[in-house]
Amino acid sequence: MKLHISTIVKRGLLLISLSQPWHATAQYFSAGNLDVRMDTQGRIAALQPTTRDQNYAVTDTPGYLLQIVLAQKTISPVSARFDKNNIYLQYPAGQTAVVNVTKRNTYLRFELKTISKGIDAVIWGPINTTVADTIGNMIGVVRTAYYALGIQALNKKTSGGVLQNEEGAIFDNGSTARATSFGAALQAFTVNRSVDRTITVWDTWHQVPLKAIPDGKLEGSAIALFGCTPGAVLTVLENITSQENLPYATWNKKWIKTSPESGRPYMITRFNENNIDTFLHYAKSMGLAGVYHEGPFKTWGHFVLDSTEFPHGIKGFKACVDKAHALGLRLGFHTLTNFITTNDTFVSPVPDPHLMTAGSATLTGNISADATKISVSSPTYFEMRSELNSVRIGNEIVRFREVSKTAPYQLLGCIRGAFGTQRNAHAQGNQVSRLIDHSYKVFFPDWELQQKLASNVIRFINETGADQMDFDGHEGTYATGMGDLSFNTFAESVFKGANHPMVFGSSRANHYFWHFNNYLNWGEPWYGSFRESQSDLRITNQAFYERNYLPNMLGWFLITEQTTSDDIDWMLGRAAGYNAGYALVVREKALSNPHISEITAQINLWTSAQTHHSFSMEQRTWLKNPANEVHLYQENDALFMQRFSKYEFNYEAKNVQPGEPTTSTWSFKNPASAQYAQLVLLCDGKEGKVNKPVLELDHSFHIELPVTLAAGESLVIGKARMARLYDAKGRFLKEIDLGEALPQMTTGDHELSFDATMDTGAHAHLTVKLVTGTEKLKGEN
Repeated sequence: MKLHISTIVKRGLLLISLSQPWHATAQYFSAGNLDVRMDTQGRIAALQPTTRDQNYAVTDTPGYLLQIVLAQKTISPVSARFDKNNIYLQYPAGQTAVVNVTKRNTYLRFELKTISKGIDAVIWGPINTTVADTIGNMIGVVRTAYYALGIQALNKKTSGGVLQNEEGAIFDNGSTARATSFGAALQAFTVNRSVDRTITVWDTWHQVPLKAIPDGKLEGSAIALFGCTPGAVLTVLENITSQENLPYATWNKKWIKTSPESGRPYMITRFNENNIDTFLHYAKSMGLAGVYHEGPFKTWGHFVLDSTEFPHGIKGFKACVDKAHALGLRLGFHTLTNFITTNDTFVSPVPDPHLMTAGSATLTGNISADATKISVSSPTYFEMRSELNSVRIGNEIVRFREVSKTAPYQLLGCIRGAFGTQRNAHAQGNQVSRLIDHSYKVFFPDWELQQKLASNVIRFINETGADQMDFDGHEGTYATGMGDLSFNTFAESVFKGANHPMVFGSSRANHYFWHFNNYLNWGEPWYGSFRESQSDLRITNQAFYERNYLPNMLGWFLITEQTTSDDIDWMLGRAAGYNAGYALVVREKALSNPHISEITAQINLWTSAQTHHSFSMEQRTWLKNPANEVHLYQENDALFMQRFSKYEFNYEAKNVQPGEPTTSTWSFKNPASAQYAQLVLLCDGKEGKVNKPVLELDHSFHIELPVTLAAGESLVIGKARMARLYDAKGRFLKEIDLGEALPQMTTGDHELSFDATMDTGAHAHLTVKLVTGTEKLKGEN
């Protein structure tokens, strides 16, 4: 639809019809629930809902529609003229730009049609606004309770965010919308990649020469601006996605942004042709969406399957996929996007000429195939030490220790024929090119070779039918020097090349990638206990997801031989609170957990309750708190949620004077009616024993526990006189007769005293658990 604005008086401002040839007066552009007024200097003077007489633009700090960048300096326009469908901008040194404006049903479309030569980049915005109660920094939407404003990049050459470097890369989680002193600013940019450049790449590799690429010009950069009620944001975003032919990702024929499938939990494991049935059984029994292989490839680049796990190669992996699909489960695989391992044929035995390099020098003399000192014309690209410290000379890769400090410059400590390449003699004048690498001991493709890697991923997807993949290491695409364009081109190529719907995750958030990004599942289990590993990150991520219209995800959790059902209740309580998905890492050893059947049933119970929206808003709010303990159980067809108070105490041996008590005393409270507490005594530590433990409650009940606990063993005491002893892996050993049961805990304050004889290296950990309430869950709502 073409934009037409007739001669009207609106909110006291005279608008001259754009059907006249030229106008230098302020102009309104209107679409959907947004009116935009631009003044004659190209500034955004008004952002107004069509249904409300309120200006959300910042009048004392006005934003701009389009600025230009020259020599890393941002330059604002000095004048703007208008005709029927175009804005003509002029800049201080005489540069000009023409922006085409098109009215759509829910948004305004702005596209750069022509611009003066020699411009390094253009910046859409910043569009300054007072709308800032909630800022979707990555998606580019800001909102209050009444109104939302948004900006959308309309192609992959247009990046959402603040331009912070010459490569045009957004290294953080997004700045398409950002908080300011006056409210918020919306912005996007495009970098001119149609000319050869020398820039810093990946914020690390300096003075890297880059060749121009065919689609690197500024013309064609485009954005959408929209305003709507907060509840209509996803509807408008879907409309923009559809009308602009942006990546429209679906699952079960439903747009992924409104599909509950995008945020469903799944299993991560190392399945193979022999054990796939076992893991599919557990995934199905737990109510999970599918199974995801944590690393099936022997090489990255050509993505050759590990033959020990898949002796039948592609056919073997496809057979696993077919089994999953027959059960209604998806099956996925993990790799690191464009990372190239040194055992891949892109590297060895003949390195591909399109491995990405930081720059080159030349040989200043002939070298033999055995030379360990190599003379080079310049030290520039060899001074920075990296993980692989490698250069390519012809068809040989050479590792080196360092470059000499003074001329004549030499690469010292060279290892010839690295990574299985062929040692050769090389002539004076040959290029010595520094290869870009990474701490994971990998190389990277240049812009051209990266397209081949994407094709290899696509081939694997289409040949096997696999339907889930994370772009882990997605930041590796920055190695090409093409910034966000590289990041999004790789992912979009895979998305478009797959011949069936896919579920995509990523290690990075990105404005354009949002369109085909089903989830971001951040939070890993390798850095602490089940409950502690990256716990703060997992919780803070939830607000980021919600602000940016992504499904809530809690990250990865590792189930081991020692994981307890209490841990599962704790984790799934958080998931229910945030209505979040997660990944369960379940390796083969975990299946020997003595509680695996109980854990499986408990996961299924929570998953079903969450899927059917069985929790009230009050319950969900309470469940979000990591300090709260909960248990979900079923009686007949009804679900019940039990809330607990949990108190934890540590006891360590004391050095005291003769006759001084070694007892420790702690206070706790029963907030509910009289009940029997559950008390767990754990010998915490890697060695030593807890001998002759003694408990005393409220200075009246006294019991000497007839047990010696070895390292890792625990004694669970309930309301009966028979306690249960478990080994370090949580396996039940035997019952122990205490002689009498613990008394009921009345409502109110209590004291627990403990004493024991401790071996060196051992200490006791006591947990007191009390029910604070039990409530029946409602049905689906």
